[in-house]
Amino acid sequence: METDEQRAMFIANEIGAAMIDLIANGMDVNRPNITDYLELKRKVVCTLYKGVLRDAAALVREKK
Repeated sequence: METDEQRAMFIANEIGAAMIDLIANGMDVNRPNITDYLELKRKVVCTLYKGVLRDAAALVREKK
């Protein structure tokens, strides 16, 4: 079972990895592109990991 801290760490890592991948591919780093990247990745990974990617995409979508 993962803790809230571990889940937060996984989410932060996924958002950071998305940003790095977008930069490496010459794309703009913005909320829609990060969200799209995370959602596309979610479609190709195992079930356990999908929740982390869903939560990361939701966090990026939030405007505060």
